[in-house]
Amino acid sequence: MIDTSAPSAAILAILQNDNAVAQAQELRAFGATWQSQNADPQMLTKLGIEAATQARLDPSAVVTDLLLGYAAAREEQRTRHWQNHLMRRVQQLDGLHRIISAANSTLDIDASLQTVVDTVSDVMRVDVCSIYLFDQHRRMLRLVATRGLNPKAIGTVEVEIGVGVTGWAGELGKPVAIFDVRNEPRYQLEPLLEEWHFRSLLAVPVILFASERHHIETLQGVITVQNRDPHEFSQEQTSYLEVVAGEIALSIANAQMYQQTDARLHQKIRELTTLQRVTAALASTLDVDTLLHLIVEQAVKIADVDRTDIFQVRPNNKVKMLASYGPGRTSGVEDMIVQVIREHRAIAVPNAYTDERWSGVQAIAYREGFHSLFALPMRTGNRIIGALCFYSYAPRHIEYEQVQLLTTFADEGAIAIENARLYEETQRNLTIKSTLLQEIHHRVRNNLQTISALLQMQARRLNTETEGRQALDDSVRRIHAIAAVHNLLSHDGEGQTTVQDIAKQIAENIQMSLPSETPVEFLITGDSVSVNARAATVLAIVINELVHNALDHGLSAEGGIIGIDGWMENEEQACVQVRDDGPIRPEPVKRRVSTGLGLGIIETLVNTDLGGKFEFKRETEWTRALITFAPDELDD
Repeated sequence: MIDTSAPSAAILAILQNDNAVAQAQELRAFGATWQSQNADPQMLTKLGIEAATQARLDPSAVVTDLLLGYAAAREEQRTRHWQNHLMRRVQQLDGLHRIISAANSTLDIDASLQTVVDTVSDVMRVDVCSIYLFDQHRRMLRLVATRGLNPKAIGTVEVEIGVGVTGWAGELGKPVAIFDVRNEPRYQLEPLLEEWHFRSLLAVPVILFASERHHIETLQGVITVQNRDPHEFSQEQTSYLEVVAGEIALSIANAQMYQQTDARLHQKIRELTTLQRVTAALASTLDVDTLLHLIVEQAVKIADVDRTDIFQVRPNNKVKMLASYGPGRTSGVEDMIVQVIREHRAIAVPNAYTDERWSGVQAIAYREGFHSLFALPMRTGNRIIGALCFYSYAPRHIEYEQVQLLTTFADEGAIAIENARLYEETQRNLTIKSTLLQEIHHRVRNNLQTISALLQMQARRLNTETEGRQALDDSVRRIHAIAAVHNLLSHDGEGQTTVQDIAKQIAENIQMSLPSETPVEFLITGDSVSVNARAATVLAIVINELVHNALDHGLSAEGGIIGIDGWMENEEQACVQVRDDGPIRPEPVKRRVSTGLGLGIIETLVNTDLGGKFEFKRETEWTRALITFAPDELDD
């Protein structure tokens, strides 16, 4: 150490050495020691001149050795300083490389930010490094990574923007350095962090695309470092932490965007799955009341709200609530619904307590506690049939994607309602039509019975052996056959019957008129062949003619078997067969004279009215008559 109280004496003592080399080395060592004490080089020069004068030596040589030692020491100090500076720069660059590598190697934001705080702590040689991420919606900074503080605080501790030193730096958008937090009025101690041992604090905002004007929308978070002792953070330290903040800003934004996109994708999949399931449920019923309650119930689930109402547009441009699901049953939003329908657009009320557009909305908010409302029209094509209104106790902001989902749901519901209403209207019209058809067939049957009675009265005036009596009897039988068909149709509202039912009705009517001495057994077999009213009338006449033909010719002696069969061929052609076992029966004693009119009528009806074919053949054991036609090609 230099004896600052007597530096001249120290130099004189050196000058007493007669060895010139040793004397020069000692003088240079003295100059180096003088520099290490940050002493004034001019004073060193002055002292050297005075000592050389006293020792009767050359002052220039003495001063030169002193200053050479001083300059060498200063240069060595500068070299060490630059070496240390370069080493710090290398460490900083290596730290930035690790930070960038961690940010680019994974989209797991928690893992990459933990690497950042570990690296910053090592490079800056600080006791604590922490990172807080900013929640734009809640305006809160949440601790996500730390080194040096309580790890249990991660994900738990939150700082409101503008509160405390960390929140202040986030709001200010600039670094905030505190020499001693105990003297800083803005500082707020968080017990869970266990940070009471740390005195100095540097907080740097993490801003995406930083500019001269700070916007809170670009804030990603805040990175902080702390030391145990009071510390004046250098500009170099602040600049380095700003560089780190700039590097991690983009990686945080990318990771958050990835997480949000992934979350939105999964949410969209869940929404589409729910919408598909709801659409299938809506299509499963055609009862309007059931459908309305199903729509409001599913709307509460798909929109994640507390209540949903469905409104119908009335002819007088007013609205009527048709169904509701959720707590509360009183309404008060009719004026808002009318505007939704009139303007063909959705309306959102984020805060019903302060919204003054509709008095009823404020009333329902104070009466039932609903904070947010959302209403949208229900469309089928270009026509609006009603509206849905959603209620939420908690404050809600409806995102664009959710508006699209709810709009699709509302339109699907509107289509389902229209389908159900059309179905109900069709059912009502069908009931009316069926009732009218039944009444028409009933009246036709009554009129035919009246005509039959008149003809029977006329026939009784004629001799039974005359052709006129036979003609009248044949006409009565045909009228009975037609009346039998209308009797069947009067009990069926759809204007349909079957070949088997026609055959049974004709067989019953004929069986009642047969004498007991000529028993006849009717066998009615085959598939259930459905025919409309027109075909039924034609078949009734044809079957009636064929049965009476069998009775008059093959079975008049002792009776027998008459079979009436019906079946479908190739799902298109209907076949009706009338057969009797007359060929194995004895010949009648008195055969009725045939005019051929019956077969002529049959061929005409089958060919012209049914558009089919008629075949008649006599076999060893059976006489067969076959009618084939296509029922689906006949008009009603």
